[in-house]
Amino acid sequence: MESAGADCKLEHEIMDLFIFRTNIRKKSDFSKIRDSLLTRFGIRDCTIDLEDCDKVLRVECENVPIMAIVEDIVRHGFICEELAD
Repeated sequence: MESAGADCKLEHEIMDLFIFRTNIRKKSDFSKIRDSLLTRFGIRDCTIDLEDCDKVLRVECENVPIMAIVEDIVRHGFICEELAD
């Protein structure tokens, strides 16, 4: 006898989480970056820790190349480097 759940496929969204060191210092600058990322790439979520010395930016997305994110932030005049695990 097969279990009822044997034929059910579980669908999981596979999200990428990128963490960057930046030099974004103001909420207004972050808002511009966030709006650009959301508009251009359909980023799921984007947050920054302005209190951290590395101004850590976290970006959750699906199927977005990391270099596209870095280039967009640099295009706005900011430093953006991926933080190693």
